[in-house]
Amino acid sequence: MTITGGLARARRIAASLSIILVFGAVLIGPIEIAAAQNSPAKRMPAQGAGGTQAIGAQMKNAIALTRGGKIDAGYAQLLAALDATDRLDDAQFVMEQYFDATAALRAVKRDDLAEKLFIRAFKGKAAAQSPPGNADVLLMYAILISDHARIAEAVPLYMKAIAAFNAYWGEGSEESLIANDKLAVALSANGSAASATNLGRHNFELSEKALGPDHRTTWKLANNYADMLREIGAPAKTLELDLFAIEKRARHYGENHLNTLVTVNNAGQDFLNLGRFDDARRYFRRHRAIATVLAPKDPSFAGQADAWLFYTDMLATGDAAMPQADLERLEAIVANEANFADFLRIKAAGLAAGKREQRGERDAGMRLRETALAISTRAFTAQHPLSFEIKLGIATALIATDPNRAARAFTALDREMFDWMKREVGTSGDRAVAEAIRAHADHLLFAFGRFATSAGSSVAQPAFAAAVLRWKTLGGGDATALRQLETQMAGKDEETAALLRAALRLNGEKQELFSSGNIDDWARSVWQRQDAAEKALNKRLDAIGAKLPQDPIRPSQLLAHDEAVINYFITRQWKADRQSKEPLSATVLYAIVETATSEPRVVDLGDPGRMVDTGVRTEIARLRTTQAAAPDRDAKTAGNKTADNKAPDDKALDSKGRFQNLRARLFAPLEPALKDKTTLYVVPDGFLFAVPFSLLPGADGGLLEDRTTVRMLTSPDALIAIHVRERLDRTGAMLLAGGIEYGQPGPMPLPGTKTEIEAIAKLARARSAPVEMLTGRGVSETVLREAIGKARIAHLATHGFYHDSTASGLDTLWQSGIVLSGAGDSRWPLRDEKDGYLYAFEVMDWDLSGLDLLVLSACETGRGDESFVSGLRGLPTALGIAGARRALLTLWPVADEGTANFTVRFYEHLAEGLTYSDALRQTRRDARDGKVAGARDASVWAAFVLFEG
Repeated sequence: MTITGGLARARRIAASLSIILVFGAVLIGPIEIAAAQNSPAKRMPAQGAGGTQAIGAQMKNAIALTRGGKIDAGYAQLLAALDATDRLDDAQFVMEQYFDATAALRAVKRDDLAEKLFIRAFKGKAAAQSPPGNADVLLMYAILISDHARIAEAVPLYMKAIAAFNAYWGEGSEESLIANDKLAVALSANGSAASATNLGRHNFELSEKALGPDHRTTWKLANNYADMLREIGAPAKTLELDLFAIEKRARHYGENHLNTLVTVNNAGQDFLNLGRFDDARRYFRRHRAIATVLAPKDPSFAGQADAWLFYTDMLATGDAAMPQADLERLEAIVANEANFADFLRIKAAGLAAGKREQRGERDAGMRLRETALAISTRAFTAQHPLSFEIKLGIATALIATDPNRAARAFTALDREMFDWMKREVGTSGDRAVAEAIRAHADHLLFAFGRFATSAGSSVAQPAFAAAVLRWKTLGGGDATALRQLETQMAGKDEETAALLRAALRLNGEKQELFSSGNIDDWARSVWQRQDAAEKALNKRLDAIGAKLPQDPIRPSQLLAHDEAVINYFITRQWKADRQSKEPLSATVLYAIVETATSEPRVVDLGDPGRMVDTGVRTEIARLRTTQAAAPDRDAKTAGNKTADNKAPDDKALDSKGRFQNLRARLFAPLEPALKDKTTLYVVPDGFLFAVPFSLLPGADGGLLEDRTTVRMLTSPDALIAIHVRERLDRTGAMLLAGGIEYGQPGPMPLPGTKTEIEAIAKLARARSAPVEMLTGRGVSETVLREAIGKARIAHLATHGFYHDSTASGLDTLWQSGIVLSGAGDSRWPLRDEKDGYLYAFEVMDWDLSGLDLLVLSACETGRGDESFVSGLRGLPTALGIAGARRALLTLWPVADEGTANFTVRFYEHLAEGLTYSDALRQTRRDARDGKVAGARDASVWAAFVLFEG
């Protein structure tokens, strides 16, 4: 009786597993699974109690009537048979009869009647005895509910069914794996791509381990997991799975079998999606050959193969005009619902629409696009990658005929996709899946940006600027609203402010963990804590009658008349194979300039890959190598501060030459909007986080920051609290760590760091500020974490490290951090408070919201890898999530002596009353003027960057 057949994939509204599991109760009560733990491992046949044979015959007749079209009579007899069944004491037999009765009703499309019987089944005494049949009936009920787009009700049913299968036959059993697969397929069908692919991958990997790679259920799960990946646009991984399934199925079933044909066709689609047309044709021809043999069973198979071959040929012609006959044949595929797959019809409609528009037949093209959207919405869901792709095509097509309507279409799609993306990336659990999902956002923003900067499209500029603002704060869902309310509550209602900070911090941490693919017990604990924090916050807000702000705040609302925001944003257009050596087909850097008195201005700055020329790259390379060579990565000293106290190379910086071109590309096009602005808030993106903005020359000689204050923000919403506690709290507690003893063997000692923190401590004590100093062997993670929660300023002078994650494959947050007491030989990164290495992944879970400033007087602490949509992943990310308001970090290795003197001078200026940003600016000026020993070279003073927010 175990369900192993196919599932009708009705698709409607999207709902995430993480969301729908908290929905209201379903129509049945709790199913007691505990009794099953002591049950036999195999199904027991129904006992031969009196009456079962007669009831079985009665049920058989009732089913025959129902399937024969006499539904009313059949249903009446089904009820009579079930009445007799319910009086028996054989619980397993009873549940088997309910299974057969509901299956008969589903077969004749009377799901309304079937649902009544499901509800009745779980109100009876048989279900309360938890026989094995409960699992099968629960699963059938869940499938019915999800087929009708009631996924919020269906998921708890699936979970109860899976629990029953696990209890009776084990988590890795074929029965349990198939039940889990049904849930994965249902989630995918309802638009929950991330949850579906998480579960699909888990099922496939567990089946390989439990049943083995040669078990047919393993191939089935590989096939279904590939379907999920194909729908979100991950063709390289999909092809790998499909080729595995083809090999196994062809060997087991033979070449000319339906299962082999299905997977061969899937592989052809994979090659097509990768742009490998010859390989696609080869597999579609193989599909055609199998279809010819299977023609007596179903003659439509051959026609499907021919349609795929034709579509491949048409797609391969690129921009060439399409003959009328071919165009009509393509449109005939779109119209033929009976014989062609929805996926093919959607793709054919999109191709035909483009060809119609190419011929000037825009109305015909739009009708085709709308037809494709109708198919996708019905067959999949409105919130599905395929539907988003069609909507993007509609918005882009409207540019030529109605720019105002196009702007509205882009804005609507942006908001719809953003809400979907927040949920999906936040629960992706797989970096490849997160990247596939985010690639859809990149394609939207690439097209939106092109539209916003094209001739006559000023109407789109404010909309695109608003979209960029949302996407660059993707990591926190309602982060901007939480930050707004926290700023309002701080100092007035500290209980509520603390709850807001906790929700904000845990929200960001959960987002990073789940989008990184690091779904382990730790990630789950973060999710639980985040959920608890949100519940506590909501309870508190209800109690005081407060609500989160609903209207998004714009940067212009937070600016003075002499201030401006420059929000840099990179858009990308990806090739189909994002795992290739050159996955990008185009990249554009935009600058969105906002002031207090004008609408946002979007400026196309061109290809960011050409932004940094050879001269700039050479100079940055010199700055990174002047003071320290990078030792072996495994020694955890790459990027260390050097212990060499020799005077640095005072080679003059050729700012007018090497950095002049970079300034011209980054700032010159923006100058008309920046007149009379004395403070610029710069929000970098991607590689711009690694650019030393302090080295950019000004328009009249000297440096840009000589006449303009440049403040670096990690995200646009940092402006909300930019002026909160921006000067030294003269009596605020200070935590200092330096002179750390590392392991033997271990990183090179840094004697200058002890002198550094002693000098800073002297300044703090002079103003009667509490000071705690950690040094020697006493700078462990445990001690540091406890102490840092009591401080307003924390200054850690030690080694820092950063490694590009490309070569190792490790997440960047495990590739960057700082070195503490006892650190020795390298070891695999893990959460270990005794290993002497504080990784970004670990510090992300700390609560640093009490800090006004964190100084990491170490090497390369400001570096990281580009995130997929925007921003940076590394220590800056981790510190921002942990809640530090400001972090003074470094972009490259820095000299021990020069760094110590530089940071001491920085604190002197803070004691004078300068803001944190002005103190850094003045300290750099002092260093350039030779007033800071050992720091005159740009390799020291330009390395420091203050990230705010």
